[in-house]
Amino acid sequence: MENFLKKIRQDRKIRQSELAQKVGVSKQLINGFENNRSGISNDVLKKISKALEVSPDAILTGKSRTPFDENGRKQLSEAMNLTFKNYGEEFDKETIVKIATELYALMVDFDSLKSDSEKKNFKRSLADKIAIGLASKTFLNEKKIKRL
Repeated sequence: MENFLKKIRQDRKIRQSELAQKVGVSKQLINGFENNRSGISNDVLKKISKALEVSPDAILTGKSRTPFDENGRKQLSEAMNLTFKNYGEEFDKETIVKIATELYALMVDFDSLKSDSEKKNFKRSLADKIAIGLASKTFLNEKKIKRL
């Protein structure tokens, strides 16, 4: 899943090493996250967003460049908690972070809808995506079994 850290960092003309030093992590961690090879914790995400003066959702979704407010923090926390509750035993940490990130983006998108018909269409679209996701998971699991 794409994230927007690299674009935001480059827009601010900050090198990976500078950001890593400000946040107290390795340059490799920043590089891995920017290139979707690794996830980061909520704590590190908060530190990065503070160092870059953007909200965590701007890094995760590219949709907001305003400071992260209390409602955003609650939604992100809820997304992480729900993801761990539903999938914590099934997936690795990186996949959990990806799922939580997607869930958070869905929550933000849904909250931005104004009318009941927009919300109904949004839910219908998600139902279609669920079918595609489950079919994809089944396909991957079947291919994994055949290789063993």
